[in-house]
Amino acid sequence: MKKDNVLAKNAKSNFGMTHWLVILLMMGFGYFSNGSMNDGLNTYVGLFVDKFGWSSANLLTYSSIAGWVSIIIIIGYTQLARKAGARKTAILSMTLAATGMFLWGRVQSPKMYFVAILILTASSSGIMVIRNLCINNWFPSKSGLALGWATMGPLIATATVLWLIRFGGKIAGFTGHFDIMVVGFVVLLLISIFWLRDDPEDKGCFPDNEKTMTREMAQKIHEKGMEYKKTSPWTIKKLLTNRQVWQIGVGVGGLNMLIGNSVMSQLIPSIMSHGFERSTAMTMMTVGAIVAIPLSYLFGVIDAKKGSRATVIIFFIWCAMELTLLILPFQWVIYPAIVMVGGMIGGSGNIMGAMTTTVFGRYDYANAFAVIYPICVAVRSCSYAFIGNLREITGGYTVPYVVLICVAVLGIVNAVCINDKMIGRQQFSAEEIND
Repeated sequence: MKKDNVLAKNAKSNFGMTHWLVILLMMGFGYFSNGSMNDGLNTYVGLFVDKFGWSSANLLTYSSIAGWVSIIIIIGYTQLARKAGARKTAILSMTLAATGMFLWGRVQSPKMYFVAILILTASSSGIMVIRNLCINNWFPSKSGLALGWATMGPLIATATVLWLIRFGGKIAGFTGHFDIMVVGFVVLLLISIFWLRDDPEDKGCFPDNEKTMTREMAQKIHEKGMEYKKTSPWTIKKLLTNRQVWQIGVGVGGLNMLIGNSVMSQLIPSIMSHGFERSTAMTMMTVGAIVAIPLSYLFGVIDAKKGSRATVIIFFIWCAMELTLLILPFQWVIYPAIVMVGGMIGGSGNIMGAMTTTVFGRYDYANAFAVIYPICVAVRSCSYAFIGNLREITGGYTVPYVVLICVAVLGIVNAVCINDKMIGRQQFSAEEIND
């Protein structure tokens, strides 16, 4: 293979200005998506319990039901992204996110609450599609490393979003808790309309900012890739019968998000169960997330140096250790545990997208992810009902965390067994390009 057609995979973040702006935008998507639908539940559920006297377990169950129902919508998102690209998908997703968040702050009944949660859950899942597809297109040989940076967004949300939500509440009362997030989604919507593009070639840039080829050669490769995508052999039927698709969708994405969403949606009450006040728990969560931000980058470096499969194994070992700490009845274990929780958030957003790119490459990624992600969401959607109801039944977090440790072990076994050989398309020979 000629050097012109090889995009070297390494651990150097030598991206250009435009590439860095793409990463910052993806961080913004992660911040507001994770902040509203995961970390924000620590505050939002309590607001509705205090105002209406509704059961917190029921409200968390609504989130799970919305996740299952939204799978149909998510399939639509993935198909839209596959056919129309990430930019148009972002415009739709941000519009729904802003609308859903605005409605959420104004619900007056459980039915209205469910409708708002359904819209937000669907839009949040759309944001994941956008981020991973953009990273795959802009960083086809460094997707793990780029995701290591981009997934810092959810970590920063963990550190700051509860304070941001409280600030909004102080300014404008109950609805202010929600409207401040609406502003964020509207800003992301405007950037998506006027600046974001699907591929680096559309903005005169190189994939991975790798300038070892001429701009003309890069454009030829891109055109060949777009032509190939129209006739890709990876149809939905073929993908659904592929073992690696299910291993990535269930065993990599589904299990890691089941763990992550279960822990994050109830992290503040979990910390408080160790004898801390809510304000102290929020401060610890903030400090731990800040310390853990470099760990998001670390998972990206591990992916670049050791490969996606090794990164997945390390990630689930990390989760098992973190959950073991949270089970222990000592107050001091919360300090290292909260740092590990932050690292889990960073790694969680990295591993499924990076593994999909590793196996399916740049030009088959969209087709594969359109099948893999709905599978992942089906598993992930069990998390809110799982943690809420099992905690209520058992009267604590020990049993739920023991079950999640078993889930992490399953994730390790799956990663050991997965075949990470690329079966999709990443590159083209000189003969193919000039054909």
